Amino acid sequence: MRKNSTTMEYQKAIDYIFQMIKDGKLIVGSKIPSERDIAEELGIGRNSTREAISILRGMGLIESVHGSGNYIAKDSGRTIWHIVSVMLALGSISMKDILEFRREMARSVVELIFKNGFADAEKENLEKILDEMISASGKELVMLDQEFHITLIRATKNPLFVIVMEAIAEVYHESMSKVIEESDEETTMKFLMIHRKICNSIVEKDEEACLKYIREHYDLAESKL
Repeated sequence: MRKNSTTMEYQKAIDYIFQMIKDGKLIVGSKIPSERDIAEELGIGRNSTREAISILRGMGLIESVHGSGNYIAKDSGRTIWHIVSVMLALGSISMKDILEFRREMARSVVELIFKNGFADAEKENLEKILDEMISASGKELVMLDQEFHITLIRATKNPLFVIVMEAIAEVYHESMSKVIEESDEETTMKFLMIHRKICNSIVEKDEEACLKYIREHYDLAESKL
């Protein structure tokens, strides 16, 4: 019974903080009430409040500042990243699941880009990344590959797509980094050519071709994982 009571108490504190977020009382960067204030407000023990905050910190929702207190984290995508990483480590999901999700979401990203338009600044950024990828290798190439795809995601101008996809992209690239770093010259050139074709098809406003190259990209990625 004691264990159930404690569980109920820390869950009360988590629900209380979530409700404050939903009500707009807490926003990104807001300082949350102290452990003592939450405990007194809910009539629960300080240990239960401390446990709730520790759980939310582990999820990436809360960040602690030494000597100042606890705040709603500015990088909300980290919460999703933590959850997906733990699920992957526990075997609840597989890298195959992440690849399938990325593949389908990438199609949606392309469709939104063609629907909403692609700014000149975004095109220039893609071109710059592609130019740098040609002479890059190892970890630098991994980072540029991630930057290329993040640029496409942000071009959707949909905040939810950006938050979710950036978190998933980070988990995906943790596994893809070894593939990219250890690829032979022929495979690396294939990756680079596909990236170039994706960019060109966006510039030329050819959605069908862009979706074709997105498929080729993930076909190649899956064959190497």
